[in-house]
Amino acid sequence: EIYQKLTSDYYRDYAEGGPNVDGIAPREASERLQTFQVRFNDLWRKFNTYSDGEKLFGLAETDYPDLQRIRKELNLLSKLYGLYNTVNDTIDGYYDIPWLDVDIEKINNDLIDFQNRCRKLPKALREWQAFLDLKQKIDDFNETCPLLEMMANKAMKTRHWDRIADVTKHPFDIDAENFQLRNIMEAPLLEHKEDIEDICIAAVKEKDIDAKLKQVVLDWATQELAFGSFKSRGELLLKGDHMGEIITLMEDSLMVLSSLMSNRYNAPFKKDIQLWVQKLTNSTDIIENWLQVQNLWVYLEAVFVGGDIAKQLPKEAKRFQGIDKSWVKIMTRSHENINVVQCCVGDETMGQLLPHLLEQLELCQKSLTGYLEKKRLPTFFLRLRPSAFGNPWSGQ
Repeated sequence: EIYQKLTSDYYRDYAEGGPNVDGIAPREASERLQTFQVRFNDLWRKFNTYSDGEKLFGLAETDYPDLQRIRKELNLLSKLYGLYNTVNDTIDGYYDIPWLDVDIEKINNDLIDFQNRCRKLPKALREWQAFLDLKQKIDDFNETCPLLEMMANKAMKTRHWDRIADVTKHPFDIDAENFQLRNIMEAPLLEHKEDIEDICIAAVKEKDIDAKLKQVVLDWATQELAFGSFKSRGELLLKGDHMGEIITLMEDSLMVLSSLMSNRYNAPFKKDIQLWVQKLTNSTDIIENWLQVQNLWVYLEAVFVGGDIAKQLPKEAKRFQGIDKSWVKIMTRSHENINVVQCCVGDETMGQLLPHLLEQLELCQKSLTGYLEKKRLPTFFLRLRPSAFGNPWSGQ
């Protein structure tokens, strides 16, 4: 009688305030389930004890159909609310993870596991509000995960977060020590999904541009001039074969920079790209001028330094002496600053001096040609040109 009174009270309480009463929120239903499960476990333990006693004494076993029914219901509800609580506790726990420690791969794996467990729940539970709520929570977070994965990319810089803040009207203090996932999830990410995706894609593209630009800069930080000896006067020549390789490398770098200039994601680096295009273009022009000047200097040095013709052309010989001094100064200066780009465009010296020297050398050459033709010297002399004194590209 005592046990029957206990079960009757339980049935009444369960019907009036149990976890499956219509209209209660899933969170409250979960709390009620825990309470009624504890009471049921006590009743079920006593039921087994009394049943064993009835069997022992050969008495007719008392049937408790409502207790059996509630047992089945509680088992179903335990599966539903066990998953409901696990999902809520896990996903809510994500919000407290520092942003730098967020493991998107683990979160994705957790959500896949939750989705599989949802599908395995009995069909009878799929209309329950708790099931609908937990499925919605999984789906919502699952939809956000691809965005979070893109936002977690190392390519994301402060400027990209600022753009996302402008789009979502939500601030992101990513440099703060306590910046957590919740600070991101509070923003209306899904409402601006496409815009955020575009910003994250831009970040990856910009990272690629930055890497290529840095590689160009790094390449030219290590490229140096190479010098060759001229007669007994020291290293007064650029090595032509080496400079040919340098010009080829410059053309390759300019092709890379040209590609970066046409890339629509180059905005953060456009000024630097333009600067290096200018540096390498100017350096190429200067090297080509330099070699042309070297070519003429080698040719005319053989004529105007200690030659008989120099005595016949004193004015041009004097002009060449000035050119020769300037050439020696240029080569001495180059030895002091052997980095190719820095030597060429580090200041305006080479850009201004080489055209002047070329102009002066061409005047000397013109006077020499006129003199030789006037004297009607043999064809051998009339055909003398820079190439007759060796290939300037060889540095010989």
